[in-house]
Amino acid sequence: MKNRNLFAGLTLAAALLATSGTYAVEPSKFAGAAPSPERQTPQGLYINAANTYKWMKEDSKVILVDVRTPAEWQFVGYTPMAQIMIPSVKFEFNKFDEKKPRYASKINDNFIAEFEEKLFDLGADKNTPFVIMCRSGATRAQPAAKMLDQYGYKNVYIMTDGFEGGKVKEGEHKQWRMKAGWKVDNPVESWTYNIDKKTAYLDK
Repeated sequence: MKNRNLFAGLTLAAALLATSGTYAVEPSKFAGAAPSPERQTPQGLYINAANTYKWMKEDSKVILVDVRTPAEWQFVGYTPMAQIMIPSVKFEFNKFDEKKPRYASKINDNFIAEFEEKLFDLGADKNTPFVIMCRSGATRAQPAAKMLDQYGYKNVYIMTDGFEGGKVKEGEHKQWRMKAGWKVDNPVESWTYNIDKKTAYLDK
């Protein structure tokens, strides 16, 4: 009787977890170490660009989410392997950031709504593994992961080196973004400047 009650209790607990949207995530074998504290996310899942490419080649369920801006996709390049392209942050070109020498920015308030609309089209759900890619794996991928965590998305990885990677600190290419990243570490045919209107984001 005790075993039967224990089994019933475990079954109920599992059902409650399933309906609450909370579930255990088994990290991918391609997952990497945590980045510096300021780049960490609630999900605690991290992967670099090279391993993202390998994982996607091995598992068709993995969805790459590019959260950069349409200007970057057009002038810096993008990968057609990204099934979702939605900027997590939008820049305001009529004012400047008070702390950094760049234009001011704000969170894309429609990010979650637009993200979930794409999921419906892709037949994905909250159990689907997602990889969030920004320029270099920090200021835009992290906010996207935090927003998704608030809505119950736990299987979300940050691409720690992003599309362009980090800046080279020494030598003739100093300040160039050539330190890892999708463009550096993956095959040249995996990215392009030619926008595909079927997947590219249209501002609303």
